[in-house]
Amino acid sequence: MERLIVYVISIAMTLGGFAARAAGDTKSEQLLAQARAALGGDTNLNRVHGLTATGTFQREMGDRQLSGEITIDLQLPDKMLRTESMRPMGDATIEMLQGINGDAVLRHSRTIGGGPGMMVRIAPPGGADGDAQALRNQRADMTRFALAFLLTAPPAMPLEFTYGGEAEADEGKADVIDAKGPGSFAARLFFDKKSHRPLMLAYRGLAPRMIVQTRRGDDPPPSASAPGQMPPPQSVDIQLFLDDYRVVDGVLLPHHLSRSIDGKPAEEMTFKTIKVNPVFKPEAFSAK
Repeated sequence: MERLIVYVISIAMTLGGFAARAAGDTKSEQLLAQARAALGGDTNLNRVHGLTATGTFQREMGDRQLSGEITIDLQLPDKMLRTESMRPMGDATIEMLQGINGDAVLRHSRTIGGGPGMMVRIAPPGGADGDAQALRNQRADMTRFALAFLLTAPPAMPLEFTYGGEAEADEGKADVIDAKGPGSFAARLFFDKKSHRPLMLAYRGLAPRMIVQTRRGDDPPPSASAPGQMPPPQSVDIQLFLDDYRVVDGVLLPHHLSRSIDGKPAEEMTFKTIKVNPVFKPEAFSAK
């Protein structure tokens, strides 16, 4: 799989534009139909309006390796919440929530134990329209998750698909489809040529940055915009790999995800359970 990562990207980028012009959108429609059939068919996929995926994660953050528990809640058409719990040092537990509810960005964190001076900071999107950019980022994350798991897109992010060519490596061949949408949304999907399952989703995105620090009681709280403080995240090439497919209520879903940033391993998620169409509480997407 690792060899497929680099080779797939390079060869698909070269062949994609020519193949798409030659075949038109008909080819992408055929490939998407095959992929949806492989995941359980339109009838089963179309009845999925929500998911809850629960498991563990491991993440590289500079010279620090973080691990903990993760839950991703998705409620179509416009809600998603990612909840993480980790213990970066000592007995301190940090809980972080990020997501979207319609036009509202969900963001909250708290520290349990570790002393009153411990805090976690996440680099903001930056720029004059930071709030608007945060909303676009969360909406794009929701769209990528729905696309990777269900091969569907939320109504707020209608996508256009075009054939992107064929990628080849020692492990086998992959069909490529490009997806484009509002707000410069763009992603590239790779499908196993034999099973037609999604193998990878590639896109340009912002590299997450997080700092866990402890300050003395008399220190002023740091400002993210102050000189010398954490800069905004940088735009990078991100690849999300999907495997360990298992059937859940008639739908084939990936239970292991790994993410690389600029070709370097950055994160792994292993889901122990995935529930289809769970009943969410009214306050489930309030980030409180």
